[in-house]
Amino acid sequence: MSEYETFEDEDAEQYADDLDGADGEDAAAPATRGPRWKRVLKRIAISFGVLIVVLVAAGFSLFEWGGMSGSADPSMAPRFAAMVAAGQAQPVQARFVIPIPGCTCHSTDPVQTAKHSAYRMSECNRCHDTDPPRDISLQ
Repeated sequence: MSEYETFEDEDAEQYADDLDGADGEDAAAPATRGPRWKRVLKRIAISFGVLIVVLVAAGFSLFEWGGMSGSADPSMAPRFAAMVAAGQAQPVQARFVIPIPGCTCHSTDPVQTAKHSAYRMSECNRCHDTDPPRDISLQ
């Protein structure tokens, strides 16, 4: 029988059953597809994994490049600029630092505040993670 010949009635019914599936399932759905709840849980797990990776990358970035967003006292920057202009202090080289809101220097020394503004979180351990903690206002 060639592809151009017609089927007999029995062959046509068998061919239609083969296309639709013997148990009446949709022919477009693959037979290896698992239960819906497993697919949903898999998607949730993948999304959760991607979220964790993004959060870890953001945390690492902030630790490596994040720093102070300024001083607790807004008058520190103009006072340091006046000290540099008068020759009493050396200017601080600007570096790439991502400002972290809420991370401020509470020192009353304008020079120390300016130096700390160029620090990154990864460099703050020198003063803050010692036992006993150092008084950073004396440095």
